[in-house]
Amino acid sequence: MGACFGNSNKAKAPENSKTRISQEDKEIAQLKSTRDKVKHFLKKLESNIQSCKEAVKTCIKNKDKPRAMLALKKQKYLEKNLESGQNQLINLEQIINDVEQAQIQRDVVQAMKQGTEFLKQINDQLTINDVEKLMADTEDAIEYQQEIGRLLAQQGIQESDQDLEKELEKLDEVEALEVESEIPAPPKHKKHKKKKVFEEEENEEKVEVYA
Repeated sequence: MGACFGNSNKAKAPENSKTRISQEDKEIAQLKSTRDKVKHFLKKLESNIQSCKEAVKTCIKNKDKPRAMLALKKQKYLEKNLESGQNQLINLEQIINDVEQAQIQRDVVQAMKQGTEFLKQINDQLTINDVEKLMADTEDAIEYQQEIGRLLAQQGIQESDQDLEKELEKLDEVEALEVESEIPAPPKHKKHKKKKVFEEEENEEKVEVYA
């Protein structure tokens, strides 16, 4: 039976909470309704006071002093009621404002409480040792990756140097061939040409002698 009563209480807890919130809403609505009634009453008083002022002026113009006195007394009475009603309206509006502010503060506190509980649950899942181990593992992984990158970069540079050396050797060979091709070869028919010219001149001299 104890278990039954316990379950019954747990089941009714949300209903009590909803009832409490609903009751608060009703009370605030009642306060606002009363405030609106007071505002309407004050407007009516202001209108009646204005009527009394006009009546006083009219009676004075008509030289009707008794009626002017009655209208003035009524005006003063209504003005006192207006002042009292205005004070009541201020008090109502302040109460409404305080209640609404209290509700907001309560909601904020409840939200902070829930947030704190949730934050504690998250923190329970992460210990300082876990974070330190994670940071250490991350640092080791980064260093390992950097070392791999450094080795790969060095290997790439060595291969590039070898390729450059081979290319330089080829360029040297090409350059040597170009230099050899630019050296002019000795003329092969120049001496023969000179000999032929010399013989022609010698023959001409002989002809002149015989002549």
